[in-house]
Amino acid sequence: MFGQIFVKRLKLAIRNKQDLFWTLLFPILLSTLFFVTFGGIYKTYSSEAIETAVVFETENEEIKNNITNFLENLMMDDHKMLNITYTDYTTAEGLLKDDEKVNGIISVGDNGKLELALYSNGVLSTIQENIVTVYNQNVDLIEKTAKEHPEKLADVLQGVYDRISYIKAHDMAGENKDPFLNYFYNLIAMATLFASFSSLRIGNSCQANMSSIGARTNASPVSRSTFQIASLLATYLVQTAVTLIGLTYMIFILRIEFGGDIPMIYVTTAIATLVGTALGFFAGNIGSMAVEKKESILVAISLTGCALSGLMYGDMKVIIAEKMPIINKINPAAVISDSYYCLNMFGTNGRYAETIIYMLGISIVLVGLGLIMGRRNHYDSI
Repeated sequence: MFGQIFVKRLKLAIRNKQDLFWTLLFPILLSTLFFVTFGGIYKTYSSEAIETAVVFETENEEIKNNITNFLENLMMDDHKMLNITYTDYTTAEGLLKDDEKVNGIISVGDNGKLELALYSNGVLSTIQENIVTVYNQNVDLIEKTAKEHPEKLADVLQGVYDRISYIKAHDMAGENKDPFLNYFYNLIAMATLFASFSSLRIGNSCQANMSSIGARTNASPVSRSTFQIASLLATYLVQTAVTLIGLTYMIFILRIEFGGDIPMIYVTTAIATLVGTALGFFAGNIGSMAVEKKESILVAISLTGCALSGLMYGDMKVIIAEKMPIINKINPAAVISDSYYCLNMFGTNGRYAETIIYMLGISIVLVGLGLIMGRRNHYDSI
């Protein structure tokens, strides 16, 4: 009986044109649009040294020396990333606003952190923002470790060195440092979360008061759990196949260089699809709300999560990390996109493992809760 249900749900999932559009065609169309908009921009600008003014607002010589060494040795493809002008802030503002001889001002405070002032939001500014963000994150990490776990400081310093080295041509993990990749990471996250639309109907198909299928399901000798698990497995396999087709289109047709190991990118996408499928399964077993209303809620959850992760504005996740970092840790879209970022920048390290553990954990919890809620529905008559 399990096999029969599995095959029938497999056929239903394949024939559902609406779900296939949102999880396959829509991401393909959007990725093509992104490619036309962003493709090649980073490579064009990354070959130029970015004119940057640096202002020291500290008299600490050690800080000055460290930051000077860091900024002047940033390399990409054997050329310097920044062409630096050291000056005071008033002069730097004139260069930035009046003559536009520099693209941004990096200020260095007594705390050893960098602050960036920009005149525009172009590609060069995005690169400068990434440099400042990475440096400040590493400073915070070192300070926190020195305070709480000084015995691990040497390991952390080595890790920081490995992270910073990604800016050079020699790389330990991925090979693409294009900041616009974040949009494609979030696009995949959106596609995997849209898998929830298909699994949403599983729960409603077990509710006798929602449809004739639900009534027949409850009247049949097949246990509700068997029906739901078989249906969930079939839906997950179809949605995974569909999402991987979209990913293949991006990698081999659009030639988007995600960085990192391609097989691991596929594995990560399959796990991310499990999150979306589990989310829809959970929502489908909540209450007796109409499918259309539940779909609207899932759309709102998916798009809001992707927006907060950077699908509409690339630096949104960085802003949230500074203001309210807990959101990035619980937002499924942010965690999914972060998993691809980790593969590209660091490989399968501890941070990547954390994202995988989160995705598997939240999927198990959502599926478990969905099964429990589905079994609690009882009817006096059918």
